[in-house]
Amino acid sequence: MPIATLRRLILIGLFLVIGAVLAIVSPTFLKLDNLMTLLQEASQTGIVAIGFTLVLITAGIDMSIGAVIAVTAMVCVNFLSYTHIPAWIFIPLSLGTGCLVGLFNGYFITRFKLPEFIVTLASRGILAGVALLIAVKDADGFISNVYIQDPVYLGFGGTVGPVYIVTIAFVVLAFITQFFLKRTRVGTNIYATGANPTAARLSGINTKHSIYFVYMFSGFCASLAAIFLSARMMTAMPEFGIGSEMDVIAAVVIGGTPFTGGVGDIWGTVIGTLFLALIKNGILKLGISPYIQPIAIGGIIVVVVVIDVWYKAFAEKLAKKAGNRRKRSDEAEVAVAS
Repeated sequence: MPIATLRRLILIGLFLVIGAVLAIVSPTFLKLDNLMTLLQEASQTGIVAIGFTLVLITAGIDMSIGAVIAVTAMVCVNFLSYTHIPAWIFIPLSLGTGCLVGLFNGYFITRFKLPEFIVTLASRGILAGVALLIAVKDADGFISNVYIQDPVYLGFGGTVGPVYIVTIAFVVLAFITQFFLKRTRVGTNIYATGANPTAARLSGINTKHSIYFVYMFSGFCASLAAIFLSARMMTAMPEFGIGSEMDVIAAVVIGGTPFTGGVGDIWGTVIGTLFLALIKNGILKLGISPYIQPIAIGGIIVVVVVIDVWYKAFAEKLAKKAGNRRKRSDEAEVAVAS
């Protein structure tokens, strides 16, 4: 059985076991409101994680996603506070914020061969400052907590029946992105770029275009998440999203997309996102200190990465042994024939 399938089955099994334990320990866990809230939290992180998955498949990393959320939220609040432009017009413009940041990241990564971590970390710092700079301020220059009242904008934080709109958007985006990765040439190029960029270039794949695309898509997903988050909170502050990178990385890595690139898919990320949301929800339901959350998430990442490294070494060892056996078999056949 492939390791990806095995890991997914183990993750689903853990999810069911933990869910069953929480259902027994906490009588409110299986209530509809709590389940919908759990899905809402998972979807908020999951939308960003979908974009991040493509970046990780190319063996890259995007540390600017949290700051993109902050800047996009501030852009939206500026439109709401200082203009009369309808939300259905400025929201698509605001989504371009993340795309522009992704274009910036992709340019410096491909043009100057800079490490992805350094470029996106620098973008994170720049964007965090920009978010503070463009935040709506009062007459004394202090940042104002703007109360959003636009009904169209607030609709993004609403529900369809008991299901939050952000959850519907997450599911739709997951289906579309999975189809794109597995059924289109661009998706194949993304995998090839992450697996072996040199071989991909020699086979005629424009790896630069793939890198541009994944970082722009990652920025787009972060901007989309910012709109849902600010609509849900009915306000926006320049701290929105800052520090959320850990949750996103954890969800994607737990879902089976390694840092080495060339492997992974969206369904794994969806499962990883739900698993992470379950852990966080369980910590709250059990009355454990919320300060335990980052410790638990960090520990999970370490365990998953260690397992990935161990399995890769184990698989290489098995492949080497199989190659040696074939070689000895071929030599034996030649000796018999002669």
